[in-house]
Amino acid sequence: MSAAPRYYLDHNASQPLDPRVRAVMEPFLRSALGNASSLHAEGRQARGAIDTARDRLAKLLKAKPSELVFTSGGTESNNLAVQGLAFAHAARGKHIVTAATEHHAVLHTCHMLEKRHQFEVTYLDPLPDGRIDPARLAATIRPDTILVTIMSANNETGVKNPVAEIGRICAEKKIPFHTDAVQSAGKEPLEIEKWQAAALSITAHKFGGPVGAGLLYLRAGIPISRLMEGGAHENERRPGTENAASIVGLAEAFALAEESRAVNAKREFDLIEQLWREISKLDGVRRNGHPVERIANTLNVSFSGMRGEDLLIGLDLAGLAVSSGSACLVGSVQTSHVLQAMGVPEKEAAATVRFSIGSDLTEKDILEIANRVREVVKRQKSLSAS
Repeated sequence: MSAAPRYYLDHNASQPLDPRVRAVMEPFLRSALGNASSLHAEGRQARGAIDTARDRLAKLLKAKPSELVFTSGGTESNNLAVQGLAFAHAARGKHIVTAATEHHAVLHTCHMLEKRHQFEVTYLDPLPDGRIDPARLAATIRPDTILVTIMSANNETGVKNPVAEIGRICAEKKIPFHTDAVQSAGKEPLEIEKWQAAALSITAHKFGGPVGAGLLYLRAGIPISRLMEGGAHENERRPGTENAASIVGLAEAFALAEESRAVNAKREFDLIEQLWREISKLDGVRRNGHPVERIANTLNVSFSGMRGEDLLIGLDLAGLAVSSGSACLVGSVQTSHVLQAMGVPEKEAAATVRFSIGSDLTEKDILEIANRVREVVKRQKSLSAS
C-alpha cells in the first residue's frame, strides 16, 4: 500500500523551483562562467545573460532596464529601499509612515532607523479586515514626511492593500512611496505606474524562481543611498558580483508566472473558498482578513482554544506542510504581530494556520486536506479534554 501523499501548503514562504527555471539556469551553473565585470569572453557571456534578463524583466514590469537593481532577495530589496530612501532624503525630514502589519524586513528596518538614526516612524494599525485605510495614511503625513512604505499584499493573511490610492496620496504630497510586493509578484499584476511607486521589491522564490535572487525597482531620478561599499555594480546602487544564474532564473520564473497568472489566480481563489467551506464546519474557527480583497492562494485561520505549536506539529505529522505566518522567524511559533494589529483576540490568534497553496491542487486534494485538518483538530481537542 502506498503512503498517503504529503501536501505542500506553504507557497507564501517559498515556492518549489520550477523545473523549467532550473533548466535555463543549468548552463550557467555547469560552464566556467566569468565575472560579469570582466572584459574577457567568459565575462562578456555573463554580462550578456544579465543584460538580457534585465531587459526581459523591464518589459514585463513596464519599466526601464536602468530602473532595476538586482539583489539577494526580498529582505535586501526592502532594506535597500527603506534605508536607502530614508538616508537619501533625510535633509528634508526624518518622518516615515509604514504599517504595523508589514513584514519584519520593513518593520525591523524602521525600528533600526528610529533607534540608531533618530528617525520618527508612524506605524498605522489596519482596519479589522487587515487593510490599511488611505484616509488614515493621509492624516499622518506631515511636512517632514519623507517616505511611505506599505506592502501590496500581506504575507500572513494575503490581504491586499489599496496601493493605487496610497500611491496617489503620496504623489500629490511628493513623497516617495515604496511597496513590498513580494507576495503579489506572480499572483497579481504589478502596476507600477498606476500605483505611482517610487520603489518596489520582489523576490524570485515566491513565484517558482531560485532562492537568493531579488529585485528592487527604483524609479528613474529618485535618489537613493546604497547600503554597502565596493564596486560600481548595478549603477553604483548595489555593489557585489552579480549572480548570473540566479538572475536568469528570476527572469524566467517571472515570465512563466505572468503567462499563467490570471488562470492560476481564478483557480486558486476557488480552491481556497472550497477549503474554507470545509474547515468552517469545525467549531471555534475564525477566518482572518478580507475574504475577497486578497491574493488568491491564501487562507489564514485561527483555531480557538488550541496550542499553536501542537497544531502545526499535528498537521505536519498528518502530511500537511503549513505555517503560522511569516517564514522569517527561524522555525519559532509566536503570536502574529499582524493578527495583534488587526485586533484578533489572543486566544484565537495563538493558534493560527496559514494555508498558501500552489496551482497543482485539485478539488479532490482540497477535500483530503480539509479532512486531515478536521481529524487533527478533533484529536487534539479530545486529548486536551481528557
